[in-house]
Amino acid sequence: MRKLCISLLMVVAACATGYAQDDMSQDSAEQLAHLAVSPAKDGIGRAVVEVVNQDGKTVSNAGITLESKWGGDEFCESFGPSNSKGAIALPPIHMGDLRLVVKAKGYETVRMVISREDLARPIRVSLKKKSGLFG
Repeated sequence: MRKLCISLLMVVAACATGYAQDDMSQDSAEQLAHLAVSPAKDGIGRAVVEVVNQDGKTVSNAGITLESKWGGDEFCESFGPSNSKGAIALPPIHMGDLRLVVKAKGYETVRMVISREDLARPIRVSLKKKSGLFG
C-alpha cells in the first residue's frame, strides 16, 4: 500500500508540474483532444472535457471533477477549471468507477457516470441555466 501511495504521489507531482508549465488557455479543443487517454484495462487514464451551454456556446471557468473509486475502498479525483474555450485536459487519474461532476455559476450542476471508454475522446457536457429567483 505504501508503494502504491508513493507511486501515485509521483504521478500526480509529475503531472502537476507539466500542467503548470502548459498554458491550457491557449490550447484549442482539438489540441486538447489528443491528450485524452483511455486505458484498455486498469491503469491511469486522462479525461478531456468540453463544457457548453444550451446554445452550444463555451462555458469558461466551470469547475470539473473526475472522481474514481477503485480497488474496493480507494478513491481519487482529478479536477480543474475549463479554459476560455470551455475545455480542460484533466490531470491523469487511476481508473475505477468513474463519475464526472461539472459546476458553473448560473448553471445546474451535472453529475454523470462515465466509462473508461468515454475517455478515448473529449467528453462534451451541456449545462442548463438555473431557473428561479436565486439561479
